[in-house]
Amino acid sequence: MTEKNLLKLGFFGVLLGCFISFSACGSDSSSSSDNSSADESSGSAEGGSSSSGDTTGSSASAGTDDGTPAKTETVSSKEVLTDPKNVVNGTCGPSTSKISKGGIATWKFYRGEGEGSVFDQILAPFVWTTKGGKTESLQGNGMDTINVRYLTPGTYTATLKVDGNSVTCEPLQVQGIPIVIKSCGVNAATVKAGQTISWTVDASSESEITGYSWTSTFGTVSGSGKSGSILAASGMHKKSVTATVTVTNKDNTSESYLCEGATVLDPEAVDMVLTVGDINGDDTYREPNRTSLPDDMFIPAGTPMVVQIPQTAKTNCAITCAPRVGADHNSTVVTWDGSEVSNFSYITPTGCAPGKKYTVESNNTLLCLVGP
Repeated sequence: MTEKNLLKLGFFGVLLGCFISFSACGSDSSSSSDNSSADESSGSAEGGSSSSGDTTGSSASAGTDDGTPAKTETVSSKEVLTDPKNVVNGTCGPSTSKISKGGIATWKFYRGEGEGSVFDQILAPFVWTTKGGKTESLQGNGMDTINVRYLTPGTYTATLKVDGNSVTCEPLQVQGIPIVIKSCGVNAATVKAGQTISWTVDASSESEITGYSWTSTFGTVSGSGKSGSILAASGMHKKSVTATVTVTNKDNTSESYLCEGATVLDPEAVDMVLTVGDINGDDTYREPNRTSLPDDMFIPAGTPMVVQIPQTAKTNCAITCAPRVGADHNSTVVTWDGSEVSNFSYITPTGCAPGKKYTVESNNTLLCLVGP
Protein backbone atom coordinates (compact mmCIF):
# COMPACT_ATOMS: atom_id res chain seq x y z
CA MET A 1 0.00 0.00 0.00
CA THR A 2 1.36 3.43 -0.93
CA GLU A 3 2.25 6.12 1.60
CA LYS A 4 -0.55 8.33 0.22
CA ASN A 5 -3.16 5.60 0.79
CA LEU A 6 -1.83 5.00 4.29
CA LEU A 7 -2.34 8.71 5.10
CA LYS A 8 -5.93 8.59 3.81
CA LEU A 9 -6.62 5.50 5.87
CA GLY A 10 -5.25 7.21 8.99
CA PHE A 11 -7.42 10.31 8.43
CA PHE A 12 -10.63 8.31 8.04
CA GLY A 13 -9.65 6.27 11.09
CA VAL A 14 -9.54 9.46 13.17
CA LEU A 15 -12.99 10.49 11.90
CA LEU A 16 -14.36 7.04 12.67
CA GLY A 17 -12.95 7.30 16.19
CA CYS A 18 -14.65 10.68 16.63
CA PHE A 19 -17.94 9.23 15.43
CA ILE A 20 -17.71 6.35 17.93
CA SER A 21 -16.61 8.49 20.89
CA PHE A 22 -17.00 12.25 20.72
CA SER A 23 -15.11 12.69 23.99
CA ALA A 24 -11.84 12.82 22.09
CA CYS A 25 -12.92 15.20 19.36
CA GLY A 26 -15.79 17.33 20.67
CA SER A 27 -19.50 16.65 21.17
CA ASP A 28 -22.52 17.10 18.96
CA SER A 29 -24.44 19.95 20.55
CA SER A 30 -27.26 20.13 18.01
CA SER A 31 -29.98 22.59 18.97
CA SER A 32 -32.37 21.12 21.52
CA SER A 33 -34.04 22.72 24.51
CA ASP A 34 -33.46 19.50 26.44
CA ASN A 35 -29.72 20.08 26.31
CA SER A 36 -30.05 23.17 28.48
CA SER A 37 -31.11 21.06 31.45
CA ALA A 38 -27.85 19.11 31.60
CA ASP A 39 -26.34 18.65 35.06
CA GLU A 40 -24.13 21.61 35.96
CA SER A 41 -21.66 19.32 37.67
CA SER A 42 -21.27 16.71 34.95
CA GLY A 43 -17.47 16.76 35.02
CA SER A 44 -14.72 17.15 32.44
CA ALA A 45 -17.06 16.96 29.45
CA GLU A 46 -18.24 20.42 30.49
CA GLY A 47 -14.74 21.80 30.62
CA GLY A 48 -14.79 22.85 26.96
CA SER A 49 -14.19 20.18 24.30
CA SER A 50 -11.55 20.61 21.63
CA SER A 51 -10.21 18.38 18.91
CA SER A 52 -6.64 18.66 20.17
CA GLY A 53 -6.51 21.55 22.65
CA ASP A 54 -5.68 21.58 26.33
CA THR A 55 -8.88 21.97 28.38
CA THR A 56 -7.39 21.31 31.80
CA GLY A 57 -8.92 23.73 34.29
CA SER A 58 -6.92 26.14 36.37
CA SER A 59 -8.71 25.22 39.61
CA ALA A 60 -9.06 21.43 39.53
CA SER A 61 -10.76 19.73 42.46
CA ALA A 62 -11.09 16.13 43.58
CA GLY A 63 -14.86 16.21 43.49
CA THR A 64 -18.00 17.19 45.37
CA ASP A 65 -19.56 15.77 48.51
CA ASP A 66 -22.03 13.66 46.51
CA GLY A 67 -19.23 12.00 44.54
CA THR A 68 -19.71 13.87 41.24
CA PRO A 69 -16.60 15.41 39.66
CA ALA A 70 -16.12 19.10 40.41
CA LYS A 71 -16.19 21.48 37.45
CA THR A 72 -13.01 23.24 36.44
CA GLU A 73 -12.46 26.50 34.65
CA THR A 74 -11.77 26.17 30.95
CA VAL A 75 -8.57 27.51 29.39
CA SER A 76 -8.00 28.28 25.72
CA SER A 77 -6.66 25.63 23.42
CA LYS A 78 -3.02 25.97 22.34
CA GLU A 79 -3.81 24.79 18.83
CA VAL A 80 -4.06 27.06 15.80
CA LEU A 81 -7.65 27.88 14.92
CA THR A 82 -8.92 26.44 11.66
CA ASP A 83 -10.14 28.77 8.94
CA PRO A 84 -13.87 29.58 9.32
CA LYS A 85 -16.23 28.21 6.66
CA ASN A 86 -19.41 29.96 7.86
CA VAL A 87 -21.23 26.62 7.88
CA VAL A 88 -21.86 25.99 11.58
CA ASN A 89 -24.39 28.23 13.36
CA GLY A 90 -26.89 28.04 16.19
CA THR A 91 -27.63 29.40 19.67
CA CYS A 92 -25.90 29.48 23.05
CA GLY A 93 -26.64 30.05 26.70
CA PRO A 94 -25.81 29.05 30.27
CA SER A 95 -26.84 25.54 31.29
CA THR A 96 -28.53 27.08 34.34
CA SER A 97 -29.85 30.64 34.44
CA LYS A 98 -28.49 31.44 37.93
CA ILE A 99 -25.35 30.74 39.93
CA SER A 100 -23.97 32.13 43.19
CA LYS A 101 -21.07 34.58 43.13
CA GLY A 102 -17.75 32.79 43.08
CA GLY A 103 -19.32 29.86 41.22
CA ILE A 104 -18.65 28.44 37.77
CA ALA A 105 -21.13 28.85 34.92
CA THR A 106 -21.24 26.45 31.99
CA TRP A 107 -21.90 28.09 28.62
CA LYS A 108 -23.04 25.79 25.81
CA PHE A 109 -23.44 26.07 22.05
CA TYR A 110 -26.41 24.35 20.37
CA ARG A 111 -26.05 23.77 16.65
CA GLY A 112 -29.11 24.70 14.63
CA GLU A 113 -30.85 22.14 12.45
CA GLY A 114 -29.23 22.17 9.02
CA GLU A 115 -26.46 24.49 10.27
CA GLY A 116 -23.54 22.22 9.45
CA SER A 117 -22.88 18.67 10.64
CA VAL A 118 -21.33 17.19 13.77
CA PHE A 119 -18.02 16.85 11.94
CA ASP A 120 -18.21 20.48 10.77
CA GLN A 121 -18.72 21.48 14.41
CA ILE A 122 -15.80 19.36 15.64
CA LEU A 123 -13.44 21.13 13.24
CA ALA A 124 -14.96 24.64 13.47
CA PRO A 125 -13.14 27.47 15.29
CA PHE A 126 -14.89 28.74 18.45
CA VAL A 127 -14.05 32.12 19.98
CA TRP A 128 -15.92 32.96 23.22
CA THR A 129 -16.13 36.37 24.89
CA THR A 130 -17.40 36.32 28.48
CA LYS A 131 -17.14 39.85 29.85
CA GLY A 132 -17.40 39.94 33.62
CA GLY A 133 -16.05 36.43 34.02
CA LYS A 134 -12.72 35.65 35.63
CA THR A 135 -11.61 34.64 32.13
CA GLU A 136 -13.05 36.93 29.45
CA SER A 137 -11.84 35.22 26.28
CA LEU A 138 -11.55 31.55 25.32
CA GLN A 139 -10.96 29.82 22.01
CA GLY A 140 -10.40 26.44 20.47
CA ASN A 141 -11.50 24.23 17.60
CA GLY A 142 -14.72 22.42 18.47
CA MET A 143 -14.89 24.18 21.85
CA ASP A 144 -18.69 24.10 22.11
CA THR A 145 -18.79 24.15 25.95
CA ILE A 146 -16.85 26.31 28.40
CA ASN A 147 -16.74 26.79 32.18
CA VAL A 148 -16.20 30.33 33.50
CA ARG A 149 -16.00 31.54 37.09
CA TYR A 150 -17.84 34.73 38.15
CA LEU A 151 -16.72 36.62 41.25
CA THR A 152 -19.04 39.65 41.12
CA PRO A 153 -22.87 39.51 41.29
CA GLY A 154 -24.83 40.86 38.34
CA THR A 155 -26.37 39.93 35.00
CA TYR A 156 -23.94 38.75 32.32
CA THR A 157 -24.06 37.43 28.80
CA ALA A 158 -21.56 35.85 26.47
CA THR A 159 -20.90 36.21 22.77
CA LEU A 160 -19.55 33.53 20.49
CA LYS A 161 -18.01 33.53 17.06
CA VAL A 162 -18.43 30.00 15.74
CA ASP A 163 -17.09 29.11 12.31
CA GLY A 164 -17.10 32.84 11.52
CA ASN A 165 -20.76 33.37 12.56
CA SER A 166 -21.58 35.69 15.50
CA VAL A 167 -23.97 34.46 18.21
CA THR A 168 -25.22 36.27 21.34
CA CYS A 169 -26.01 33.94 24.23
CA GLU A 170 -28.93 34.00 26.66
CA PRO A 171 -28.11 35.88 29.91
CA LEU A 172 -26.76 34.55 33.19
CA GLN A 173 -27.68 35.89 36.64
CA VAL A 174 -24.88 35.77 39.23
CA GLN A 175 -26.45 36.02 42.67
CA GLY A 176 -24.96 37.90 45.59
CA ILE A 177 -26.44 38.17 49.09
CA PRO A 178 -29.68 36.14 49.00
CA ILE A 179 -33.21 37.51 48.88
CA VAL A 180 -35.89 35.50 50.67
CA ILE A 181 -39.44 35.86 49.30
CA LYS A 182 -41.90 34.41 51.82
CA SER A 183 -45.14 35.10 49.95
CA CYS A 184 -46.97 37.22 47.42
CA GLY A 185 -50.64 37.35 48.34
CA VAL A 186 -53.65 38.59 46.40
CA ASN A 187 -56.40 40.87 47.79
CA ALA A 188 -59.25 38.47 46.88
CA ALA A 189 -59.59 34.96 45.53
CA THR A 190 -62.43 36.05 43.22
CA VAL A 191 -63.02 39.51 41.74
CA LYS A 192 -65.52 40.90 39.27
CA ALA A 193 -64.61 42.55 35.98
CA GLY A 194 -64.06 46.24 36.63
CA GLN A 195 -62.56 45.65 40.07
CA THR A 196 -58.86 45.87 40.91
CA ILE A 197 -56.65 42.88 41.61
CA SER A 198 -53.71 43.74 43.84
CA TRP A 199 -50.76 41.76 45.13
CA THR A 200 -48.37 42.40 48.02
CA VAL A 201 -44.97 40.71 48.32
CA ASP A 202 -43.17 39.86 51.56
CA ALA A 203 -39.42 39.83 50.83
CA SER A 204 -36.30 40.33 52.93
CA SER A 205 -32.54 40.41 52.50
CA GLU A 206 -29.42 41.26 54.51
CA SER A 207 -28.54 43.56 51.60
CA GLU A 208 -30.77 46.60 51.08
CA ILE A 209 -33.65 45.87 48.69
CA THR A 210 -33.43 48.33 45.83
CA GLY A 211 -36.40 47.55 43.63
CA TYR A 212 -39.56 45.64 42.78
CA SER A 213 -40.81 45.10 39.25
CA TRP A 214 -44.17 43.58 38.32
CA THR A 215 -45.28 41.73 35.19
CA SER A 216 -48.32 39.69 34.14
CA THR A 217 -49.31 37.84 31.00
CA PHE A 218 -52.73 39.52 31.33
CA GLY A 219 -51.50 43.09 30.91
CA THR A 220 -49.50 45.88 32.52
CA VAL A 221 -49.21 45.77 36.30
CA SER A 222 -49.09 49.13 38.04
CA GLY A 223 -46.69 49.63 40.93
CA SER A 224 -42.97 49.68 41.58
CA GLY A 225 -42.97 48.99 45.32
CA LYS A 226 -44.07 46.05 47.45
CA SER A 227 -47.56 46.13 45.87
CA GLY A 228 -48.72 45.82 42.27
CA SER A 229 -52.20 45.95 40.76
CA ILE A 230 -54.14 45.37 37.55
CA LEU A 231 -57.72 46.13 36.51
CA ALA A 232 -59.82 43.00 35.97
CA ALA A 233 -61.39 43.03 32.51
CA SER A 234 -64.30 41.09 31.03
CA GLY A 235 -61.89 39.22 28.75
CA MET A 236 -60.38 37.64 31.86
CA HIS A 237 -63.66 35.86 32.70
CA LYS A 238 -63.05 32.61 34.63
CA LYS A 239 -59.27 32.94 34.29
CA SER A 240 -56.87 32.83 37.21
CA VAL A 241 -54.97 36.11 36.86
CA THR A 242 -51.47 36.04 38.31
CA ALA A 243 -48.47 38.36 38.42
CA THR A 244 -44.72 37.84 38.79
CA VAL A 245 -42.67 40.12 41.01
CA THR A 246 -38.90 40.46 40.62
CA VAL A 247 -37.04 41.74 43.68
CA THR A 248 -33.48 43.10 43.52
CA ASN A 249 -31.02 44.16 46.21
CA LYS A 250 -27.91 46.31 46.49
CA ASP A 251 -25.66 43.28 45.97
CA ASN A 252 -27.15 42.74 42.48
CA THR A 253 -29.14 39.68 43.49
CA SER A 254 -32.42 39.22 41.61
CA GLU A 255 -35.24 36.85 42.62
CA SER A 256 -38.57 36.31 40.83
CA TYR A 257 -41.73 34.96 42.45
CA LEU A 258 -45.12 33.91 41.04
CA CYS A 259 -47.92 35.48 43.08
CA GLU A 260 -51.26 33.97 44.04
CA GLY A 261 -53.98 34.12 41.39
CA ALA A 262 -57.43 35.73 41.49
CA THR A 263 -60.29 34.28 39.46
CA VAL A 264 -62.10 36.97 37.46
CA LEU A 265 -65.85 36.81 36.88
CA ASP A 266 -67.67 38.98 34.38
CA PRO A 267 -71.16 39.40 35.88
CA GLU A 268 -72.59 39.72 32.36
CA ALA A 269 -71.07 36.49 31.06
CA VAL A 270 -73.56 33.71 31.85
CA ASP A 271 -72.04 30.28 32.48
CA MET A 272 -75.27 28.49 33.40
CA VAL A 273 -79.01 29.10 33.29
CA LEU A 274 -80.57 27.47 36.34
CA THR A 275 -83.45 25.00 36.06
CA VAL A 276 -86.90 25.49 37.55
CA GLY A 277 -87.71 22.58 39.84
CA ASP A 278 -88.37 21.27 43.35
CA ILE A 279 -85.19 19.74 44.73
CA ASN A 280 -87.10 18.12 47.61
CA GLY A 281 -90.47 17.29 46.06
CA ASP A 282 -89.44 15.86 42.68
CA ASP A 283 -87.87 12.40 42.68
CA THR A 284 -85.75 13.40 39.67
CA TYR A 285 -83.60 15.62 41.88
CA ARG A 286 -83.45 13.45 44.99
CA GLU A 287 -80.80 10.94 45.91
CA PRO A 288 -79.79 8.58 44.46
CA ASN A 289 -81.30 9.90 41.19
CA ARG A 290 -79.39 13.19 41.59
CA THR A 291 -76.07 11.49 40.83
CA SER A 292 -77.29 10.42 37.36
CA LEU A 293 -78.23 13.95 36.23
CA PRO A 294 -76.10 15.50 33.43
CA ASP A 295 -72.94 17.34 34.52
CA ASP A 296 -74.03 20.64 32.97
CA MET A 297 -76.78 20.97 35.59
CA PHE A 298 -74.22 21.22 38.39
CA ILE A 299 -71.98 24.01 39.63
CA PRO A 300 -68.49 22.40 39.65
CA ALA A 301 -66.56 22.33 42.91
CA GLY A 302 -64.14 25.21 43.37
CA THR A 303 -65.16 26.93 40.11
CA PRO A 304 -66.65 30.43 40.42
CA MET A 305 -69.52 30.82 37.95
CA VAL A 306 -72.15 33.30 36.78
CA VAL A 307 -75.63 31.77 36.94
CA GLN A 308 -78.86 33.24 35.59
CA ILE A 309 -82.45 32.88 36.73
CA PRO A 310 -84.52 31.40 33.85
CA GLN A 311 -87.21 33.47 32.16
CA THR A 312 -89.87 31.00 33.33
CA ALA A 313 -89.15 31.70 37.02
CA LYS A 314 -91.34 33.75 39.31
CA THR A 315 -90.45 37.15 40.74
CA ASN A 316 -89.14 37.03 44.35
CA CYS A 317 -88.05 33.47 43.66
CA ALA A 318 -86.13 31.20 46.04
CA ILE A 319 -83.16 28.94 45.27
CA THR A 320 -82.72 25.47 46.71
CA CYS A 321 -79.35 23.69 46.50
CA ALA A 322 -77.91 20.30 47.38
CA PRO A 323 -74.54 18.64 46.84
CA ARG A 324 -74.39 15.97 44.17
CA VAL A 325 -73.34 13.46 46.83
CA GLY A 326 -75.37 13.68 50.02
CA ALA A 327 -72.42 12.77 52.25
CA ASP A 328 -70.89 16.15 51.30
CA HIS A 329 -73.83 18.09 52.77
CA ASN A 330 -72.25 18.94 56.13
CA SER A 331 -68.97 20.09 54.57
CA THR A 332 -70.49 22.22 51.78
CA VAL A 333 -69.78 25.97 51.79
CA VAL A 334 -71.58 28.17 49.27
CA THR A 335 -70.77 31.78 48.41
CA TRP A 336 -73.56 33.70 46.68
CA ASP A 337 -72.69 37.09 45.18
CA GLY A 338 -69.58 37.32 47.34
CA SER A 339 -71.22 36.42 50.67
CA GLU A 340 -71.25 33.02 52.33
CA VAL A 341 -74.82 31.82 52.81
CA SER A 342 -75.87 30.37 56.17
CA ASN A 343 -78.31 27.85 54.65
CA PHE A 344 -77.62 26.85 51.05
CA SER A 345 -80.61 24.47 51.09
CA TYR A 346 -82.90 27.50 50.88
CA ILE A 347 -81.60 30.79 49.50
CA THR A 348 -83.68 33.94 48.90
CA PRO A 349 -81.27 36.16 46.97
CA THR A 350 -81.99 39.86 46.73
CA GLY A 351 -83.93 40.82 43.61
CA CYS A 352 -84.54 37.26 42.44
CA ALA A 353 -86.44 37.56 39.16
CA PRO A 354 -86.43 36.18 35.60
CA GLY A 355 -83.10 36.98 33.89
CA LYS A 356 -81.31 38.05 37.08
CA LYS A 357 -77.61 37.05 37.27
CA TYR A 358 -75.56 36.02 40.28
CA THR A 359 -72.03 34.85 41.01
CA VAL A 360 -71.82 31.52 42.79
CA GLU A 361 -69.02 29.35 44.18
CA SER A 362 -69.15 26.07 46.09
CA ASN A 363 -66.44 23.88 47.55
CA ASN A 364 -68.47 20.80 46.54
CA THR A 365 -70.26 19.97 43.29
CA LEU A 366 -73.68 21.54 43.70
CA LEU A 367 -77.15 21.35 42.13
CA CYS A 368 -79.19 24.55 42.44
CA LEU A 369 -82.81 24.85 41.29
CA VAL A 370 -85.19 27.80 41.12
CA GLY A 371 -88.41 27.13 43.00
CA PRO A 372 -91.50 26.63 40.80
